[in-house]
Amino acid sequence: MRAHDSNLDFVRVVACLAVVLLHVSARPIYMQGELSMWAWFLGDAVSSLTHWCVPVFVMLSAVLILGNAKTTYRHILTSRVPRMLAVLFISSVIYALWMKYFQQAFVWTAFLRAIVLGQPYYHLHFFYLIIGLYLIAPPLSQAVVNMQEKDLRNAVIATCTLTMVTFAWSTFSRTYTPNGGSFSWSYISYFLLGYYLYKFRPNLPYAMIAWLGYLVTVVGTFALAYGFGSAYTWKLYFFSYFSPTVFAMSIGVWGLSLQVAQKVRIPGLKRLAPLTLLVYILHPIFMELLRSQYAKVSPSLMRPLIEVPLTFVLTTLCAFATAWLLYRISFIRRLF
Repeated sequence: MRAHDSNLDFVRVVACLAVVLLHVSARPIYMQGELSMWAWFLGDAVSSLTHWCVPVFVMLSAVLILGNAKTTYRHILTSRVPRMLAVLFISSVIYALWMKYFQQAFVWTAFLRAIVLGQPYYHLHFFYLIIGLYLIAPPLSQAVVNMQEKDLRNAVIATCTLTMVTFAWSTFSRTYTPNGGSFSWSYISYFLLGYYLYKFRPNLPYAMIAWLGYLVTVVGTFALAYGFGSAYTWKLYFFSYFSPTVFAMSIGVWGLSLQVAQKVRIPGLKRLAPLTLLVYILHPIFMELLRSQYAKVSPSLMRPLIEVPLTFVLTTLCAFATAWLLYRISFIRRLF
């Protein structure tokens, strides 16, 4: 059994903040025809900061699960999978009600189809991929514990390369058709990557890797969007979780976060970390609710230069405050 590592709390909170910023900063990206080229480029630069967030959450899960003596099918099927199914069910109900009564856009057939495809709401795909990874974790856990550093490193390189190549091919050949049952397979690469980086702590230039990944993401996305036009289907390829640049940023941010966490102690971090799952689930509600009220105050609040930082700060505060209140309920605390 692995002792609690407070450094991982820091990684968890940073990844959670990146998730919120990812969703908040998405709006300017879809306003290419309404913004000037340089305004859109600024939105691209902000959004490019965030797309490592879900991969890093997967890497965190690997650290907690792989190599753990409790990672057996008995424990997975009686504890972890039922818990995640319950969280997914509750979250899906919440967003079904949200779509029906706030957005007034709920259609049963579309909602049921979205459940099958793994997206009852756009961010809930995370639970599908985690449940899938749980189901293949026991044999993976036994395998990686007995692997030498060189063999595990080669396995990580092979799975990451295969994932990037197959995703690029399916993307540009327009044959990429993900669904709720297949989400998890591509994330095996991040699963193994997280465990390898945590266990063996390779001495890599994490800052340079993160910086290069970020720069290529910004420039590559801009080039696709303005080179092929705003209607180009895959202009956001470099934002994809399986692009080479996001792999690079995930590695870089992971290593940098652990280095910072070792040097900087943040008061209250241990209390914030357990709230991140609730924040992940709830934050779109606050984001959309805030945006719906801006026009009533002043239309200028919807200008991306104002709206993005304002919404990010308010959404983060509201989501963490609500999660803190809910976490005081014993049932919520046990489930989340």
